[in-house]
Amino acid sequence: MERPMSRGMSNRNAELGTRSSIDVPLVAALAAMPLVLVVAHVPSDLLLPAIAALAFAIAALTAAIGWTMRTDRNTGNVTVWDFAGACTFIGVAAGMFSEPLQVAQFFGAVTAVP
Repeated sequence: MERPMSRGMSNRNAELGTRSSIDVPLVAALAAMPLVLVVAHVPSDLLLPAIAALAFAIAALTAAIGWTMRTDRNTGNVTVWDFAGACTFIGVAAGMFSEPLQVAQFFGAVTAVP
């Protein structure tokens, strides 16, 4: 016969599930602010490398938030881990579509275009 979990553990898991589902819109809103600033201030030819770098930075930050909060990755809801994965995917896609010369200019390796 199986014994149910103790009352304290089930309450803690319920709190974490609720907290992680509230944090996803907050993290998404916080991630959108730097993206708006990048789009407004970066020249159009350097926009894709800038979006790729920003998306990877946001993905690393949200993964660190998910790791420190010990958010469960195997839930039916959208979690911080899902948002980190989406940001990684956006970063990879933006990096694939950017040209090598654009990336070099973005990181300052090339100053003049031939």
